[in-house]
Amino acid sequence: GKTRTAQELATYAGLRGAQVLWGRCYEEQGVPPYWPWVQAIRSYVRDRDPEQLRSEMGAGAADIAEVVSDVRERLPDLQPAPELEPEQARFRLFDSIAAFLKTASQRQPLVLVLDDLHWADQPSLLLLQFVARELGGARLLLIGTYRDVELSRQHPLAEALGELTRERLFQRVLLRGLSQEDVGRFIEMTSGNNAPRGLIEAVHSQTEGNPLFVTEVVRLLVQEGELSAEKVRETDSWIIRIPEGVREVIGRRLNRLSQRCNETLTIASILGREFTMSQLRPLVEEVTEDRLFEILEEALGSRVIEEMPQSVGRYQFTHALIQETLTAELSLTRRVRLHARIAEALEHLYGDDTEAHAAELAFHFNEAQALLGTEKLVRHSLVAGERALSAYAHEEALVHFETALTAKGVSITGPDPALDGESAALLHGLGQAQAGTLPRHQVQVAVATLNRALSYYCESGDVDRAVAVAEYPFYPLIGQGTGNDQLISRALALVPPDSPLAGRLLSRYGRLLGLDKGDYDGAQVAFARALVVAQQERDPDLETRILADAANVDLLDGRWQGSLEKSSKALELFSPGGAAHVEVLARYTAHMSHFALGDLEEARLQASALLPVADRLRDRFWLSLALRANQDAAQAGGDWQTARDLSDRALAVSPMETRSLSSRASLEYETGDFSQGREYVERLIDAMTRTPPGPSPEHGLTALVISVAARISGESGQLDLAEAAAQRILSSPDATGWFTITARIVMALLSVLRNDVAEAEEQYRVLASNKGAMWHFINMSANRALGLLAQTIGRLDEAVTHFDESLAFCRNAGYRPELAWTCCDYADMLRERDAEGDRANAMSLLDESLAISTELGMRPLMERVLSRREILGA
Repeated sequence: GKTRTAQELATYAGLRGAQVLWGRCYEEQGVPPYWPWVQAIRSYVRDRDPEQLRSEMGAGAADIAEVVSDVRERLPDLQPAPELEPEQARFRLFDSIAAFLKTASQRQPLVLVLDDLHWADQPSLLLLQFVARELGGARLLLIGTYRDVELSRQHPLAEALGELTRERLFQRVLLRGLSQEDVGRFIEMTSGNNAPRGLIEAVHSQTEGNPLFVTEVVRLLVQEGELSAEKVRETDSWIIRIPEGVREVIGRRLNRLSQRCNETLTIASILGREFTMSQLRPLVEEVTEDRLFEILEEALGSRVIEEMPQSVGRYQFTHALIQETLTAELSLTRRVRLHARIAEALEHLYGDDTEAHAAELAFHFNEAQALLGTEKLVRHSLVAGERALSAYAHEEALVHFETALTAKGVSITGPDPALDGESAALLHGLGQAQAGTLPRHQVQVAVATLNRALSYYCESGDVDRAVAVAEYPFYPLIGQGTGNDQLISRALALVPPDSPLAGRLLSRYGRLLGLDKGDYDGAQVAFARALVVAQQERDPDLETRILADAANVDLLDGRWQGSLEKSSKALELFSPGGAAHVEVLARYTAHMSHFALGDLEEARLQASALLPVADRLRDRFWLSLALRANQDAAQAGGDWQTARDLSDRALAVSPMETRSLSSRASLEYETGDFSQGREYVERLIDAMTRTPPGPSPEHGLTALVISVAARISGESGQLDLAEAAAQRILSSPDATGWFTITARIVMALLSVLRNDVAEAEEQYRVLASNKGAMWHFINMSANRALGLLAQTIGRLDEAVTHFDESLAFCRNAGYRPELAWTCCDYADMLRERDAEGDRANAMSLLDESLAISTELGMRPLMERVLSRREILGA
């Protein structure tokens, strides 16, 4: 079978010097999140010297300790990792575990076996996918076993397998049933006698070669004495002697055990697939410890249970079906009573350590609600949910909080505020779990849940908890009105207006007003109030945070100079050892501002300094943006290979990040790989279709890239899609400055492609205030775009001015690909105007464009220039 095959492979690996780690998944609820990974890492941690462990885990030790408590026991001086938004916090945990396994495998090859993945929790499967993507270059073999008969298309493992099949190193091994020859050999090895053909055929026919069923049938026949040499010789027909179902076989094997042994195993089956002597001891009545050992020895002798390696007093059923057979024989009333006894016994056993076993206790108290009520169920579910949140297992946390709220009779989706502190804590946890599991465009659901908890804390005057709810680290969703600003506003009413806490809340409030709501003026009022507090308190760290937030709002409102000034001042004030998330925001904003204003060298320096900070923060959002910032700086200078390498890294971190996809699509079109470019555009379109229409990066950037790609390649099949996306943004009341500019650039490019004079006039009028800037993501000078619009309108003299400004801007900045495009477009305009000297100037511009595009390998532009030169020469 699958587990035995994995055991054999693990044995061979061990003989060849590898360390084998096992993690097992169990069907029953109450198992902590990431349990198979916890088991595997725990067994590794316990055998390692603390300093070696510290070296192998590095900066990720604190994250791993949130899930594997043994790490903190071995390294008690670990500092907690900084708080991040849920998705990014989980990325940091996964990255820490993957990096640790890769580092550990350099010392000694590792084989990690994850058994029975069809029972794995979703967080464990997500971690499996992440680690699988990171296997390249590691001396690490991951083995997963599962029963495919357990899988439907909706099963979490089915989705995980679909993702894993895309990995180059992934292999799927299908285990078929045993052949008749194999069955015969097994019978002979088990019974010690030659097996007649009739017996072999009967066992094979009845079991279809299923290893478990073959094993159970043969063991039963041995136990019943049917395979003794004398019996084998006397028996003519075997069919009637072999039970028809595996449960019947297991049942008959269990019937051969003593009544006391069966009673004990029944209790153990309710405890779970795994159980310990200490758990079982108080549950088996009128039995001494020595007698209990004798009972377990009886079960061990019949191979119904087995001892867990390296764990004294810990056992497991040899197969899940044995446990299932025992539990299936129980009536509902008997099962509930057993759960009640187990719940109370375990609670007493764990004493002061119940928090570590909260999920297990919550499960048993939930099953025993009819007898024990809901008080302890709610209490343990709350703790289990909070522990799952601390381990970034948001899916598991969601179940615990919903279970507890339902038990208390509190609506999960209703608008009513919490009625007591316990309900408020549950709603606070539920909101956090929703934020970690729902798509970003549904974050309003999580905010509404948090608001219900906040209402109770506001009414009860619990300022600390109210602020904790309000400061939950949501990333602002630009122009999508999450309602998060309302949380901050309500918390602000509770704190002293001139306190450092008020300053911190005001800074966050200003950023939310500017980005979520598009209320630039309101944001400035909040920032001004926050700065007064910071300066009164002489708190440079708070002032740095406020300036970084304010700079980011300026950036996304297209106020490049203000953004640059504020982010530069924030970096001047930033102290070594300050908050990394403040530094990444300030550096990214400074990079984008320098880039927009034409200072490529300074933009490059800021992007370079940003990357190690984002790497240290290990926040997927910021790491992806830091890589893309460096990519865009390389791309703007025509260093395609460096840009492509950085893009590969960014997309490995976040495969569906629209900013990274848009930059990569533009790169492929610029260099002439249209088929590759189309693949990235299709990924953008896929992301767009998964996101509700309106102002979002998925819609804005997809439309932008389609328009740019059409102008480079002549591909016009998706232009209507781009126009529809841009129009939806422009018609949305929630569209903020950045989205409005993006949508107008799309409409401007479409008007040029379609020679739509009226549309070109409209966009020229609005975009004229953007001249002198470089537009991000498509690396296009605003002056060139204005030149194209003026040419479309027929204002050729104004077009000359814009093209001249674009030439000067690009030459001064070092934007060589954009300079080459400006030369070509300018030449087209001069050829159309055809005034005195225009043809000669056009030819000179085409020569310059050809020289740059040839040197940089910009094939589409080279071909365009060559055709223009031929026309002009004629």
